[in-house]
Amino acid sequence: MNFDIQKHKDIILVVTFVIFILLIMLLNYVVDPYYIFHQKPVNGFNHEKTFRYANKRTNTYSNIKLNGLNKDIVFSGNCLLYNDGTFDKNIAFFTIPVAKIDEVSNLIQNMYKINPKIKKIYWGLFYDDFYNEKSQEVTDFLPELDSKYLTLNDIINLFFSWNTTKYSLLTIKDSLKNKESLNSFIYPYRELAHKKYDKPFSFDGVNKISDVMEFCKNNNIELVIYYSPIHVSKKIDLYNKKQWENNILLKEKIANITDFYDYSLFNKYNSTPLDESNRYYIDNIHPDTEYNNILVKDLLSKDKKIGTLITSKNASSYFKKDTKELVEFMSNHKELVESLKKVKPEDAKYFIRRKNAL
Repeated sequence: MNFDIQKHKDIILVVTFVIFILLIMLLNYVVDPYYIFHQKPVNGFNHEKTFRYANKRTNTYSNIKLNGLNKDIVFSGNCLLYNDGTFDKNIAFFTIPVAKIDEVSNLIQNMYKINPKIKKIYWGLFYDDFYNEKSQEVTDFLPELDSKYLTLNDIINLFFSWNTTKYSLLTIKDSLKNKESLNSFIYPYRELAHKKYDKPFSFDGVNKISDVMEFCKNNNIELVIYYSPIHVSKKIDLYNKKQWENNILLKEKIANITDFYDYSLFNKYNSTPLDESNRYYIDNIHPDTEYNNILVKDLLSKDKKIGTLITSKNASSYFKKDTKELVEFMSNHKELVESLKKVKPEDAKYFIRRKNAL
């Protein structure tokens, strides 16, 4: 019997369309550009998660619904620390790039709506989270939580949206082009190049910390505040751009609200040069995998080896010491200080190949 194509063209079109849609779904699931499904990346295919945080807000609640239902410990706030897959299954990382304080407050409350089993939240803070310049850097916004369960909108965003498909294709392209891990390179100016700090700094966001603390207390959640790790080059940049005093005042205001762990104070990890031998940082604020894991384990431990407990009573002495050490470091590294003053926006793309990647 001959198959009449003309007679069955409508069926063929429907079947073709369905297959096309299923292939798009499979592509976005396998490539996983936002690293939501947590499959082990394949080198040269999808290892370079360039867009891990791109358009992240759109998929934030979808991510929590998929990966957060049985978690009782959560890392939130900015995205400077992450889960590389080595931590216990009860620990989740639901962070936001260029985190706004209002957004994090909203995120924490909605995380609890989705998963009331949450018992402990680690909230990472950072000076740039409070600086109003960041409103210019965010191109996507945290959506309203429409349901604690997966919705059609979640499925579309994860599998069928143009953004996800576009980032899947670009992930494959970048992974083919760069068959080495992103951790094979260091970007010594990336997080300094675009920062102008040319607007007045506001401390208004500090009040949100009290609101979140009250919410957590009312829902039997232990909230642990920590100040994120930053490399000494970022501290110098804050000093050069006359933001260092605001940075110190911000931390003092936080200490007056609650005790917190400070990971930005000088230590052996954050004061080594961002050169080919550096094993701890990818750029000025993002720890490399080795140091990231050290930091997360330190936060999870009862006996902190790196984080310094800051209270309203000791804050002034610690921050005076931090300023003194920074001034001394700058005095002993004048060439570095001057070079950082000359960083331009295009320098964000400059990178150094790690020694162990040669």
